[in-house]
Amino acid sequence: MRAIFILLGLMLASPALAQTKVTLADCGSVGCRCSLSEATGDEAAIALGLELPAGWEDMVLVNNDGFYFWSYQSREDIDIAFDGDGKCDLELFAELIPEDGAWLGTVGKATIAQCPPGLEAMLDPELAAMAFPRQMAWGDRFDPDKLRFGAADRVIRWTQVRSDYFTGAAVTNGGAGASAVVDIAVDYTATLVSPIRMDGTLALRIKAKGGNAAALKQLGMANCAVDVPFDFRKTGG
Repeated sequence: MRAIFILLGLMLASPALAQTKVTLADCGSVGCRCSLSEATGDEAAIALGLELPAGWEDMVLVNNDGFYFWSYQSREDIDIAFDGDGKCDLELFAELIPEDGAWLGTVGKATIAQCPPGLEAMLDPELAAMAFPRQMAWGDRFDPDKLRFGAADRVIRWTQVRSDYFTGAAVTNGGAGASAVVDIAVDYTATLVSPIRMDGTLALRIKAKGGNAAALKQLGMANCAVDVPFDFRKTGG
């Protein structure tokens, strides 16, 4: 990915945690797909930063475009709530394999808060560069690093959390060092949601440090946050 320095693990393995698996409903604009995930309740709560409610074993963890919440409703009622037909049979988790062929990246609207004036205009061409076509040969496994153009493209250190879910951190010297005015962190997520679609997020954080923090805070530049959704979809063979 040739954007600037460019989301969270649902499945963290730990044998010490309870082994009951989470019932997951992935919901969109028309209904849901329900499955028994690979994650325990403890693992999902830790990875997603959610409180694990009492009685979660009888609840459903709902995912609506990356927003997760626990629900006491039945799978059928949840499906109806998302304009489905009321059928959401429980599927066993099956590993997704991305399809080879032509893929195209698209970028959503960036959310920018407490950032320097003009940053959005600077980001636009960088983000637009992410919308590129790519001929993919996945090798029967999902690996977001394969979306890079080559050695000259920006390096992201990806960590596999699950076969269909990776987190990443950009490798950059920006803001590094004890004398730096700001700390810069750029984190990513990449989730294969179907054999022909990957959803991702970019989270850029710039924080003032040291003696310059107070002055930058007065200028509204002490705690800059940029969040950008993006995706890659198969468009042909």
